[in-house]
Amino acid sequence: MSKPKATSQTPSLRAAGMRQTPQREAILRVLQRADRPLTVDEIWGAMEQHRCGIPTVYRNLERFVREGWAESILGQDQVMRFVRCHSAHHHHHLSCEQCGRMVEVDICGIEPSLLGMERSSGFRITRHQLHVFGICPECQTGK
Repeated sequence: MSKPKATSQTPSLRAAGMRQTPQREAILRVLQRADRPLTVDEIWGAMEQHRCGIPTVYRNLERFVREGWAESILGQDQVMRFVRCHSAHHHHHLSCEQCGRMVEVDICGIEPSLLGMERSSGFRITRHQLHVFGICPECQTGK
């Protein structure tokens, strides 16, 4: 089986200084197929082959988050989940409260407010994460 080429959809493991292993590719494939954030156990369970230990999944997800290929999201149940990020630049997520589907949005209107927060607090803000909840179009129409 040939290896997928690195595209905006498939990150280049080698370009990031990582070995291209079947386990890493399997984790990325699971995240790529998902339309909602997944727990580590869900990711591990969805790996069709190239099984590895749960700690290996955690380590790779941490690296993917550092590379910007995935984002960790704390659920309402206080369980950490991971979602595949397709944008290489700053973005936010919208989550459907009914079905759990998640989409990326490239709009960020809070950056001017962050500058004000920096000035008033003395903090140098290095990043922020905004997660917005609502009802997706499919759930609104009952599809």
